[in-house]
Amino acid sequence: MAVGSALVGAAAGTLLTWLLSDVWDVFGVSLTWVVRIADAVAFAGFAIVLANLISTRLWRAITALVAAALTAWCLFLTINVDFGQYPTVGDALGTTYQDPITPPGVSEGLTALDEWTPPADLPAQGIAGLVEIPAVAAQFEPREAAIYLPPAALTDDPPALPVVIALSGQPGTPTDVFSAGGVAEMMDGIAARNDGLAPIVVVPDQLGDPSNNPMCVDGPFGDSATYLTVDVVDWIRDNLPASADRDAWTIAGFSQGGTCAIQLGAGHPDLFGSIVDVSGEIAPSLGSMQTTIERGFGGDIDAYEAATPIELLRAGAPFTDTVAYFFAGEHDAKYSAFMRAVSAQADDAGMTVTAETSPGTAHDWNTARYGFRTAFDALCERWGITR
Repeated sequence: MAVGSALVGAAAGTLLTWLLSDVWDVFGVSLTWVVRIADAVAFAGFAIVLANLISTRLWRAITALVAAALTAWCLFLTINVDFGQYPTVGDALGTTYQDPITPPGVSEGLTALDEWTPPADLPAQGIAGLVEIPAVAAQFEPREAAIYLPPAALTDDPPALPVVIALSGQPGTPTDVFSAGGVAEMMDGIAARNDGLAPIVVVPDQLGDPSNNPMCVDGPFGDSATYLTVDVVDWIRDNLPASADRDAWTIAGFSQGGTCAIQLGAGHPDLFGSIVDVSGEIAPSLGSMQTTIERGFGGDIDAYEAATPIELLRAGAPFTDTVAYFFAGEHDAKYSAFMRAVSAQADDAGMTVTAETSPGTAHDWNTARYGFRTAFDALCERWGITR
């Protein structure tokens, strides 16, 4: 009985996963074999539990329910490891990186990086938390932004520091870049190797709501593009010890945020000298192309095409001094194809391009961590912080 139930459950789990991932495309990405196998095993366990709840003794039913709970927990842990979403319990509960931060402000005449000497009381680590970045020029209602301030920014006389504007995926929250993406720890590592110097990282909310996707354009879902390129940039310049050199400014993102990174980087080369696109799309999307054009661009196909990374790259060429990094997971066939197409166009447009696959990962935060770490380490020299 147990073997028969397990086989039926495994078949049901395999079928359901196939339908959700490959037929209905509920998640927008194909699930990995790790998840598929875990689902099959878990559903086999659930089927055995169900069989043991039928006309059985109380103690056996209780044992079966406990086994079902443990199976569900193991399935969650397996999927979480595969996606890399919640490294800690605090991340899963949404309690990390939630402390408010008071911006240090900007003093006149910031010291150049190559002239700055770290003080004796230099903090050992930076700090990360939440700030309000209001929409002023944009018609947009953002959630709180997450920021990281390196040790050098916490001193009485900070230098003019490089800036990374980083964007999470959709659905998502700004703190995902720190909790799931590990960027704060990466920056602390960079600072430890460079006398407290590392970029300021600002993670604004480009969505407004986890279920919303404004596609980093100004449209019916809000003026996301204006918010990111005007309001956020102005706030950084007014409140943080940021460099005025566009070579020191980087736009980065994962998944939907990666799409935004190449859109905004290609559309605003005057603002951003470097771009990091991890698992970005080939075009902004609300589902099908027809749905995207109708809902996001009022039916204007020309406006839609003008907002795609490839058209933005063509329109802005030649890019004489822009560095672009592209990453996708080794097991993410769909987004790897997107990466190859967009990175090739960026190369044709004159950007200095690096395109890599993340070994053994798919469309997940494991890929994001690989891409961010690789790009940020490589950019240290361009930012001028290498000591």
